[in-house]
Amino acid sequence: MTNSKNSRRNRRRNGRYEDTITRDFLQARNPLKVQKVVLTINGTISSSAGGVISGAFGMDPSGSAEWSSFAVLYDQFRVLGGILKLACSVPMGSTTAANTIVGFCFDNDNSTTPTAYSGVTTFSEYTNVPAIWNSGAIKQIRFKRPKVGNLMQTQYQWYDEASPGSSPGAIKFYGSGASNSVQYYNYILEYLVEFQMRS
Repeated sequence: MTNSKNSRRNRRRNGRYEDTITRDFLQARNPLKVQKVVLTINGTISSSAGGVISGAFGMDPSGSAEWSSFAVLYDQFRVLGGILKLACSVPMGSTTAANTIVGFCFDNDNSTTPTAYSGVTTFSEYTNVPAIWNSGAIKQIRFKRPKVGNLMQTQYQWYDEASPGSSPGAIKFYGSGASNSVQYYNYILEYLVEFQMRS
């Protein structure tokens, strides 16, 4: 009898197990709850008809095959940074493709394609990569949104998942002196992305 009374008393004090589902629902719908994921895109990089290797990968991760799976669940996102992985498409010692230096940088708030080396060399996150190197080696270019102390900059704000192109910034690259219209790189771009409910 005593054990039965104690059991009923504990249930009144602690609540029934299934009652905790309400708390779980509140946690799942918490607008401050953040889901961090890695989204990837891939493709190739080629020189132009004038022997220039240039371009800009914007901070819009919606080209990833996984984007829609998260966009349907969450309302806002932001890109924290990522890694660009490059594999050389041209065999080392090629007699048909010229080697050159390609500069890569991360521009935190602009996505315009550079038209000269000066368009990439003025950034703190700047890396030189050869157009041709030993087959099988992977070059990695890392980038991250800047912070001042613990304060997030404007580009850290949340963006509506319905307008992924509004996310600013880009990985930019430029190199001249390459052979005309040659595929130089295969790439995989990994975005580190956070999603959350609308607050």
